[in-house]
Amino acid sequence: MCGIAGLFNFRSAAPVEQESLAEMARRLAHRGPDGEGFFLDGDVGLCHRRLAVIDLEGGRQPMATPDEQVWISYNGEVYNYVELGEELVARGHRLTTHSDTEVVLHAYLEWGLAFPERLNGMFALAIWDAREKRLVLCRDHMGIKPLYVAKTADGVVFGSELKALRAIPGVGVELDRLALDEFMTSGYVVHPRTVVKGVEKVAPGTMQIFQRGKEPVERRYWQLAFRPDHRRRVADWCEEIEATFTEAVRMQLRSDVPLGTLLSGGVDSTVIAATMAELRGGAEGIDSYCVGIDVPGARNEFVHARTVAEGLGLTHHELVLSSEQFGDHMLEAATIMGEPLVEPMVGQLLAVCRHARRRLTVMLSGEGADETWFGYPTYRLHNRIERLQKVVPRRVLQLVDRSVHALAARHLLPPKAAKHAATLIEPLERRYLGLSYFDLGLKASIYSPEMRHHLRDHDSREALRRLYEDGVGGPEVMSRMAALDCRAWLVDNTLMRSDHMSMAASLELRVPFLDHRLVALATRVPAGLKVHAREQKVILKRALAARLPEAVARRPKVGFPTPLAQLFRGSFGDKAEERFRNAPEITRALIDHDEVLRLLARHREGRGDWGMVLCQVLMLEYWAQGFEATT
Repeated sequence: MCGIAGLFNFRSAAPVEQESLAEMARRLAHRGPDGEGFFLDGDVGLCHRRLAVIDLEGGRQPMATPDEQVWISYNGEVYNYVELGEELVARGHRLTTHSDTEVVLHAYLEWGLAFPERLNGMFALAIWDAREKRLVLCRDHMGIKPLYVAKTADGVVFGSELKALRAIPGVGVELDRLALDEFMTSGYVVHPRTVVKGVEKVAPGTMQIFQRGKEPVERRYWQLAFRPDHRRRVADWCEEIEATFTEAVRMQLRSDVPLGTLLSGGVDSTVIAATMAELRGGAEGIDSYCVGIDVPGARNEFVHARTVAEGLGLTHHELVLSSEQFGDHMLEAATIMGEPLVEPMVGQLLAVCRHARRRLTVMLSGEGADETWFGYPTYRLHNRIERLQKVVPRRVLQLVDRSVHALAARHLLPPKAAKHAATLIEPLERRYLGLSYFDLGLKASIYSPEMRHHLRDHDSREALRRLYEDGVGGPEVMSRMAALDCRAWLVDNTLMRSDHMSMAASLELRVPFLDHRLVALATRVPAGLKVHAREQKVILKRALAARLPEAVARRPKVGFPTPLAQLFRGSFGDKAEERFRNAPEITRALIDHDEVLRLLARHREGRGDWGMVLCQVLMLEYWAQGFEATT
């Protein structure tokens, strides 16, 4: 796991300055404390910060072929490097290290631009091919590792984090207000857009190719696609799921440094921990970590995680954050993120990654299981509504929808009633209820007049609608929703926060459920086998039942509960008020802080719960502070 960055001035042939590369590397130092490397040749330059995980001595980067005609700067892990290396040696390649980096480099030599199709792992990488005068940028199948790109007058600038690109003159620094409106609606910015004009995120499963004398080319090498197969028996599905999941965990246990796992005591983390213990012949040497908040009303998972850890024999660690510690970590996390992200649990994730880093360099996590195996409680709601639609004529549901909207317009029903009634007709609205943090009317009320004018014709949900309607989700409504979750929420929220928080602690976070073979398998399993009216992840639990205590399988999903209502009514609210009164220059042009302060006052007086809204604005303010600091 590392940080990469670089430039290729293919338009102007202007020489790349060593100082520019050094500054990009400095801004990524937290991602790789174990080493720094550079490659510079005229109009192209690569830099690398290394977190040593595999082949501690032989994996230094940027790495070159023996003739120094092809160079690579690479972030991530390719787990099948052993098998690929054996195949490459059989084809005549000579490998001189035990590093997955060298295997990826030789895979490019062997298979050219088809090389990513052979990789299993998480990666963002740059390959400079001096023979073709070509720079190849590539992001992994599911978008686990981030990769930012900016086209400039001279050529292209790229890096693992937005802050590295902003070290280069010519990269845009103007905020994209449409992207900020997306953030205020959904809590994140959907790729390829970023919060900075002129900077994009490379899409998952995609390569971008830059060559002197030619226009840039984008090539997709892998596409998530839901295509349910209704012909197979449940027993056959279970057998393949169990085998594929086990193989994913087995490969992700490859490491030359200590590794452990996050453990909440829920389904995903429990089966990962149980599989680790099974594959290692016992739990000796496996550390597990659980984090929670010591705040009245907070639902912590310590008891559940402790029970699982004791049952497996893991070396278990608990991190308890006070209210003040939680708030401090959450706001620090906001300044670390390259783009604004509203997810209160980022503070807990940052804290537990730092805590684990004292003993470990690698940790496994259950991210991705909820999106691919339908683990969110909202999927049960989708299931019930679809069953209702089969027995109630559509015209009746439309009449209910119109009637509720009419009553809400006359203030005889609350506005939320109209939103919920719309879900009976429009499937995508059911996802908006889960994906949108802000009521659109409330959002408009806290914008500055200038911001409202700028956004007068903008639909902040258009990016989500585009992903929902492009056919990738297949014929099943629930699968179309899952495809949206996988390509928006998972990539641009969940995986982005996991990468940035773990890398801020110089810790590698691996996600077995996002092995692309397991994801491809999940997309073929019919939705009706994954979720029932009263249960989620049905077939996954059945397939892995031997590693899943019955009490864990029955326990409702909790996630990372955060008692924001109480926090804003205590000393954390004082800190928020101070920040809203002394907002960074960036946000003063966007937000009506007087209105936000009125919301905070009503919340603290108990006249409503505005905790999530206040959290979103507050995290935007702290992100702006970090953004201004790196200008």
